[in-house]
Amino acid sequence: MGLLFLAGLVVYVVAEWFVASWLAGIIGWAGVLLAVAVLVILGSAVMRRAGFAAARSLRPVQADGVTVMPGQASAEQVGREVGDAGLVFLAGAMIAVPGLITSALGLLLLIPPLRTFVRRTISRSVRRRATAAGVVFQQTTTTVTGTVVREDEVRPVRGEIVAGEIVRDDDPPAR
Repeated sequence: MGLLFLAGLVVYVVAEWFVASWLAGIIGWAGVLLAVAVLVILGSAVMRRAGFAAARSLRPVQADGVTVMPGQASAEQVGREVGDAGLVFLAGAMIAVPGLITSALGLLLLIPPLRTFVRRTISRSVRRRATAAGVVFQQTTTTVTGTVVREDEVRPVRGEIVAGEIVRDDDPPAR
């Protein structure tokens, strides 16, 4: 594995050098260095923005005075948001790496339809490998109907309160 990685690294460096040389023949080496510097700054800004967006998505949201945690969204929606944030961060990292090929790939990854395609492809691959390794995926959804009550709101209790526990039919009996 180490030899394969080293060979890939050598091929990458040689390819970057050829692309930079080709571009330098068109705009000059000063233009290439300026372009790489601008791309490094742009990539850092994209990574920073993606990091803030990911942190913001983990904070609770206030809606009409009610606190809603992001975890209350569907698992599929959360997976999409996390996958997109991760891919935008990866795109920023690829842009920030000094190199024209990686920057071009990172810029392509910022295009939403292409990012969706990459996210779905990676998701299918991870799910297929996990299933082959014996991981079982169960999708269960529990919906509770009712109203959301703010924590600071005091409400009268009607009727008698009985302490107890909920026992489901599909749970094994407790010993």
